[in-house]
Amino acid sequence: MLRPKVPSGWRVPVIENVEEAAPELRNPATLCAAVFGMHTYRHRLFETGGGYTFTPPRHRPHTAPLTKMGRPRAAGHFAHYVGNFSGVQEARDDMRVPWMNRDGIRECVPPAYTEYIGTAVYASLLEVAA
Repeated sequence: MLRPKVPSGWRVPVIENVEEAAPELRNPATLCAAVFGMHTYRHRLFETGGGYTFTPPRHRPHTAPLTKMGRPRAAGHFAHYVGNFSGVQEARDDMRVPWMNRDGIRECVPPAYTEYIGTAVYASLLEVAA
C-alpha cells in the first residue's frame, strides 16, 4: 500500500460536537448514522482546520419513524440511543461498538464517522503527495 509522506507540520485538527453547538463552529459538516447503514438518526457536526475540508455523504431525508426514548425499537423504526434507552446490545450491534456500555453509547461518535473522515484525510494526503 502506498503511504504518502505527511508534509512537515501538516496537521488535521477535527472538532466534533452536537447540533446545538452549530453556532459556535465554523462551517461544520454534518454526519448522520443513517447514511452509514445504522438504524438511528445520530447527527454529529465536524469542524476541520489546517486548510483541510471534507465533503459529507448526501444526507437523506429521515423517513423511518423514531421509537421514543426508553422503549424497545419497534419493527421498521429507528432507535433513539440517548438517556436511559433500552436495547444496549442492539445499539452495540447497530453502531458497531461491541465494547461499549450504555453510558458510552449515548455519548459516542460512531467509528464509521471517524473512518469516513480518516479515509478522506488519507485521500487528501495522496493528492498532496502526487
